[in-house]
Amino acid sequence: MNRRDFLLFRTDGPDRVVDLSCQKLFVHYLDLNSGFAQGSPESGMLENADWWAGEPPLAISTTAPEEFFRSVQKEILKADQLRIVDMEWMAQGDFRIRVETLIAAFRAAGGEIIYGATEESQAAL
Repeated sequence: MNRRDFLLFRTDGPDRVVDLSCQKLFVHYLDLNSGFAQGSPESGMLENADWWAGEPPLAISTTAPEEFFRSVQKEILKADQLRIVDMEWMAQGDFRIRVETLIAAFRAAGGEIIYGATEESQAAL
């Protein structure tokens, strides 16, 4: 998932605004923690396999959740305002702590937090 899928960067006058979708961020967080992408292929399987041995093992590289949230924090700290949408998705324990840490870091850096819907979702109503 590309960061642009849950972090939408825009300007509102002189302010740089980031819209953070907790729903999309949560789905990506689940993917990072699924364990599916963390499996390791069996060593030596391809070297000794005959042509009929089947498909090679699945090799997926993934980002650790800590590294991922550090990169998100780095991106949101470039903004003046952080608009947080889909707050109902923050009900999960560890995910909630990670998002609240992002919010606290943004607020500590002097950023303004806005809770609510994006202009696009309000226009759809």
